[in-house]
Amino acid sequence: MRELSGNMTSPSRSTCLALALALAAASPAYPWGVEGHKALAIVAGQNLTPDARSHVIKILGNDDLGSIAVWMDELRSAFFHTGPLGSDPDALRFNAEFPENGQWHYVDLPLGSKEYDPGGAFSNPHDVVHMIGEAVSVLEGGGDRRITKREALYMVVHFVGDEHQPLHIGNGFYDVGADGSVKLVTDPGAAKGLPNDKGGNALFFGPGRFDELHAYWDTALVGKVTGTEDPAELAKALQLKVAEQGASWKDTGDYHHWAEQWATQSLSAARTAYAGIVFGAETPDPKGGIKSIKITLPPGYDDACTPVAERRLAQAGYHLAELLNAIHWAD
Repeated sequence: MRELSGNMTSPSRSTCLALALALAAASPAYPWGVEGHKALAIVAGQNLTPDARSHVIKILGNDDLGSIAVWMDELRSAFFHTGPLGSDPDALRFNAEFPENGQWHYVDLPLGSKEYDPGGAFSNPHDVVHMIGEAVSVLEGGGDRRITKREALYMVVHFVGDEHQPLHIGNGFYDVGADGSVKLVTDPGAAKGLPNDKGGNALFFGPGRFDELHAYWDTALVGKVTGTEDPAELAKALQLKVAEQGASWKDTGDYHHWAEQWATQSLSAARTAYAGIVFGAETPDPKGGIKSIKITLPPGYDDACTPVAERRLAQAGYHLAELLNAIHWAD
């Protein structure tokens, strides 16, 4: 993985402010929610090899991966010196060094894409797949020297979870009519340049601020897996799935490219997330693009999608452990 572009170190004051405001204005801050991220990290911690565990302990002082699972999301409020990291010097330095880090959590692929292509038209050097690679490089003694090993571990733990959330990979692109009607465009060739729904953040099924598809996957479906908001309880359910099915999720080939495979898997799951949705009127964003689209979820949506969310969470925990176990850690 090549080093991050040097022009990321000296953004203008207006660029920093615009990026910070964009992050703060985004619908819910936590992909998979706090519960989902912590639960999958707990599962990963339960499946580490002794060698990987020793390296985690050397970096963190303990092996509690759940405790660092949402650090990368908490950076958002730290832009405004609020939240758990509002006065944390490491967080403030990280945001100053990388003010665009909110863009590292996702990649926007049209639903008809065959696979994630690291050099394709919809990928970029700062998307979630590339940033997992960057963090792995740091843990192996290379990568961007501005990122500490501790921060690289934060990144790996969080971003592996992010890219298993289907709406962090698959994205709706639309042909918008003069009357505000929309047509979902899934073909990558036709989607290029069209406005998109920001990973479901612009798709509203109700009048509330968080009545949108992305938030529904982040929290509502996660809560339906065990009927609780307790990460430890969710982790128990996910670990059962790992014990039952984990052998079939094993990756092959160079582990530096596993994240590309996981993105392709999430793309497939995203098609289920969008299946059967009825699209209504679009509200344009005065600054360009789509502000919101009214949608109606199909009957049985929860029955179809809750098992997908549970499987992706379990796979995230399994794959995170698999990656940490495979890394050639630098001492």
